[in-house]
Amino acid sequence: MARQTIINEVLAEPSHVWDLLTDPREVVLWAPNVRDLEMEPKDSFAVDSIRRFRLDVGGKIETVDTRITHCIDGEMFAEQPIGGSMKLHEKVQQMKIVFRIEAVEQRSCSLILSLDYEMKGFFGKMFEKLAIGGFTSQYRLWMERLKTYAETGRPV
Repeated sequence: MARQTIINEVLAEPSHVWDLLTDPREVVLWAPNVRDLEMEPKDSFAVDSIRRFRLDVGGKIETVDTRITHCIDGEMFAEQPIGGSMKLHEKVQQMKIVFRIEAVEQRSCSLILSLDYEMKGFFGKMFEKLAIGGFTSQYRLWMERLKTYAETGRPV
């Protein structure tokens, strides 16, 4: 299984970064192509909760549904794609997206995103660099925007 990792140092309290990362109302303020994010059950963020993203992908609205598979409140959560119009769940043999927040000092933390994946089939493996490269670039932008929003309080 392959892994991509993105690490950002954020000058904000870990609990604040956690709130921005897990509250659907906040995510749409810092994630540039997220048009809407719903939780099922509503207002619940725990193992087996579903996150339903509506994304602007090149001017077309696409959806991605993920299931939270692991969660340690305030520290980390992992999710896997399970549905949506982008059909990401059909293109990967396995994918786990892990967000981890580690306190550095009282008012700063490291935000670590790990993307573990294995593509399906021969064509999936050929498509891997393009697909996962774009996916990783999007997450890199999201993490930079989250950092800016956490540090300044201004939506980006």
